[in-house]
Amino acid sequence: METGRLLEAVYPSISITPLGHRLGLLYESLPYVTPRLRLSYLLFTLPTAPIAIGLYLWLKARGVRYVATTEGISVENVITGRRLANIPWQDVAAIRIDAASHSPFYRSTDVVIDTRTQAEALRLPGVPWAERFTHLLNSAHQAASATRLAQQRISERSLARAALAAVPPQA
Repeated sequence: METGRLLEAVYPSISITPLGHRLGLLYESLPYVTPRLRLSYLLFTLPTAPIAIGLYLWLKARGVRYVATTEGISVENVITGRRLANIPWQDVAAIRIDAASHSPFYRSTDVVIDTRTQAEALRLPGVPWAERFTHLLNSAHQAASATRLAQQRISERSLARAALAAVPPQA
């Protein structure tokens, strides 16, 4: 796949690690004190912040990133930039959010990409603000489809014009 123009690169949340997942469960363990604030936020987030920061920095340095371009979606290694997985837009059938994987504290969810030949061809675990990223992916997919159709029509018209030009005029 050609690289295409970069639309967005997203780094997964620390909720994709076992320790990060456990921290998220700990942060959600106690009841709400106010409509938006849990008691566990007050008690556990500050003492465990060094662990969370360490996980965050480790993922930023050694993890992966999800890259959306005008050509498709790919998973890249952060250090090397090597593509680990890649799906061009013309192969994508559906882009959806896996609600069962939602992590409330981190506001992250898995994004699943289905292709025409395979259901769940690519799973992007722990995407922060997954609704926004899914909207971007769907918009890019629709734009790529519209561009491909327009290019196809242009080539069909040019072939038709060439065929008409090849026909000799009748007297």
